[in-house]
Amino acid sequence: MLLVAALMISIGAQWAVLQSTAWLGMAVTYSVSEGSLVEGLSKTFDGDHPCPLCNLVEEGQKKEQKLPTKKAESKMELLLTIGFVVITPPVATFLPRAAQETATARSTEPNVPPPRRDLA
Repeated sequence: MLLVAALMISIGAQWAVLQSTAWLGMAVTYSVSEGSLVEGLSKTFDGDHPCPLCNLVEEGQKKEQKLPTKKAESKMELLLTIGFVVITPPVATFLPRAAQETATARSTEPNVPPPRRDLA
């Protein structure tokens, strides 16, 4: 939930949510006061009767547009000055001791071949 909220704020969706809430409240209020849903909706969306929340949203959007933003050029310069990183594969130190040792030759021959079962 926090991730979704952070993403919504990063793209400016809080203003759309607030504006939608304001329009819903205005539509209900104006429909009740005018006595008709059509009249209430037309008064809501005509732009001549903003509510305090609509004014707050408009001011907030203007302030947000005035904030200085970083240029893409500075990000590109930062990426160019970082340089390259060489990644090497890890050394195989996790193998068991038996796998790391070399095999030695057998010093003695087996005594006798194993007995065979008669299949007849």
